Amino acid sequence: MGAPERTCVGCRRRRPQGDLIRFALRDGQLTLAGPEAPGRGAYVCPAQSCLEAALERRAFARAFRGPVTIDKATVHEFAVACERRKAVR
Repeated sequence: MGAPERTCVGCRRRRPQGDLIRFALRDGQLTLAGPEAPGRGAYVCPAQSCLEAALERRAFARAFRGPVTIDKATVHEFAVACERRKAVR
């Protein structure tokens, strides 16, 4: 059986779960989360354009079924995670 697939909330493409970066909601704030973190998650391709598309489309609010906020530190963490993924490949 293949790896589980998830849909990027930014570009809407289906990809293997391990290729995407997971966000979770904690106290109304978006945070990066690993696959083992409890609760609902939203997945984004490791590309700044996908994060920007998700924010523009309000995709996180739909995925988490309520209002969400994202701070600059989380955006920076996402950028660092994207660079780490590129370095590994």
